[in-house]
Amino acid sequence: MAGELYPPHESIHNFIERTVIIEKPQRYVSKFRPTVLEENRSTNYTKTMGPTKLEVPIPANYLKKHSKEPKLPEIKQVKGHYPCTAKKPGIPTGPFLPPVSTPTKRKTATTKGPKQTPCVVDTNKGHKEYHNRNSGLVPVYIWKKDYGEVPNYLMRRKAKHQKALEEYNMNLKKQEQHETMKYLSDKECQAIIEDLKQKYNELNAEYLRLPFMIDTPSMKNRKVRLEVEMKQLEDDIKLLNRLESICKNK
Repeated sequence: MAGELYPPHESIHNFIERTVIIEKPQRYVSKFRPTVLEENRSTNYTKTMGPTKLEVPIPANYLKKHSKEPKLPEIKQVKGHYPCTAKKPGIPTGPFLPPVSTPTKRKTATTKGPKQTPCVVDTNKGHKEYHNRNSGLVPVYIWKKDYGEVPNYLMRRKAKHQKALEEYNMNLKKQEQHETMKYLSDKECQAIIEDLKQKYNELNAEYLRLPFMIDTPSMKNRKVRLEVEMKQLEDDIKLLNRLESICKNK
């Protein structure tokens, strides 16, 4: 019975999991990239990063100052001419003196040569620049015959303006003479008054023909216009009557 209840292969130790040790595979290292050298472990450099030791540059191989600037050609010395960089020969010492040549009279040319144009710029290197006629440096206009005089077109314009001004003054005087007041005779004054009264009667008759009920804008404007014209005629008639009475009294 004991053997059946507690079989020998059933034990608590059989149920406890045992730790399994898994061995890690070795790290993959490419055959094109060897491992780090022992002597370079401190710097951790590999062969793919370049040589472990670099050569120190020599100062003689450094780029020198003004080495890439273009060089001028060498100045060739011409007989009788000395460049600025070269020194002239010294004055001869001793009692030796160069022969003094007697001055000769220059022969002046009797015929006139071509006229030389004056230059504007003469540099120390012998370059000359001649002026242009249209540059403004040549005094062209001051040598003209009519320089300093009033141009002809201005004189013509001034004369035209003067003529127009005289015509304007003449027309103004004529208008003033035409508008000046003149004395009217009694017959003329009476004729003017009769004409004004006749015109007033015509307007008054037209005013009386207006309808009793005026409600449209056109009729209202017509009524106002007639009233204004009749009032103006009344004032004119009164003024002429007053003037006529004043003249008779004098």
